[in-house]
Amino acid sequence: MTKLLSDKQRLRIQTRHKDSVEKFGYQPQALYWSNREIQQIRFRKLSEILPLNHKLEGGNIAVWSVLDVGCGFGDLKGFLQEQGFIIDYHGIDLSETMVESAQFQRPDIQVSLGDLFDFDPADNAYDYVFLSGALNEVVETEIEGTAQYRGRYAKAVIRKMYDTCRRGVAFNLLDARHPWIQSRPDLQSFMPEEIVEYCETFAVKVRWADDYLENDFTVYLEKQ
Repeated sequence: MTKLLSDKQRLRIQTRHKDSVEKFGYQPQALYWSNREIQQIRFRKLSEILPLNHKLEGGNIAVWSVLDVGCGFGDLKGFLQEQGFIIDYHGIDLSETMVESAQFQRPDIQVSLGDLFDFDPADNAYDYVFLSGALNEVVETEIEGTAQYRGRYAKAVIRKMYDTCRRGVAFNLLDARHPWIQSRPDLQSFMPEEIVEYCETFAVKVRWADDYLENDFTVYLEKQ
């Protein structure tokens, strides 16, 4: 697939994240969350797609393979484990600083450098694919400002995540209906109906929720 992020945009994102880690250290603020509570509220909502670990034939406990797109420090891994989920976790992030930071904090973590299209996982490679906050930045490309391409990259990522999962996808986006979000041209946001309508063109089952934060919504895509 043709690279959807320009080199200029990649460098801007990488520089921004390097500066944020230098400023805030290994804290949620370095990932542009206002605090850990807000980060975990989003994680908790995402995790609602996961079934409780169940016993397979023979008594073995099911282990869900998870891909975390735009993983940052890999905090989702720790959160899911604390909630009792048994997972085989793999994170990917475009920022080398984030990948190095995740590996430093969690020596056993599996993390790869690049965006989803660089990584290019096979179809049905993971049980579940997650994304939290990684599509909240405006993506500047050579076609920036052309209305017909608004959200082009985000929608491509969503479709690729669905192809990559065996069971389901959960991701969150900023809600364009919120007045504060509307006042922030530097943030990428969407109308929930727009995203749901797009996802319904390819996903077997689509549902969404906006009952946890004022300026955010979560979408669930399921194959079974």
